[in-house]
Amino acid sequence: GLFDASLFIALPIAFLVAAVAGLVIERLVIRPLYGRPLETLLATWGVSLILQQTIRMIFGPTNREVGNPSWASGAFELGQLSITYNRLWLVIFSLIVFFALYAVLNKTWFGLQMRAVTQNRRMASAMGIPVPWVHTAVFAIGAAMAAASGVLFGPLGGVTQTMGADFTLRAFIVVVVDELA
Repeated sequence: GLFDASLFIALPIAFLVAAVAGLVIERLVIRPLYGRPLETLLATWGVSLILQQTIRMIFGPTNREVGNPSWASGAFELGQLSITYNRLWLVIFSLIVFFALYAVLNKTWFGLQMRAVTQNRRMASAMGIPVPWVHTAVFAIGAAMAAASGVLFGPLGGVTQTMGADFTLRAFIVVVVDELA
């Protein structure tokens, strides 16, 4: 009976669980490696492998299909283009998240702290900004947003242990090239 509300139930739960997991991972694994980007990247890649294998052991190696709620099923025509409601809701949710993050970054004290830490950690620390706390919060928010993305993209292609592997590989390449440049 709650299938049509399943995404609304899963989103906040996934967001909170992943935020807590991100907080723990940042504190235990990432924080000791600040200032060493390649080691940090390798450590996060190792954590992702551990998480993938843990999920495989708990849920099995097969992919899981996720059904669409009725409000996200079907499609509509826009000229000669057929757009599914699921993808339309993904675009709408992505825009909401984009504008919310934009507002947080540009209109809040926390956003100001995040920008200051990104631009100059030492100066931000000298100005009294709790740099380690900002790092932890940003990492937890990033993990939570990745989990929310997984929940929303699940109905499109099923849930796998390696759903974000393509993005991870691209990030790995960017960091390595940036470090070598």
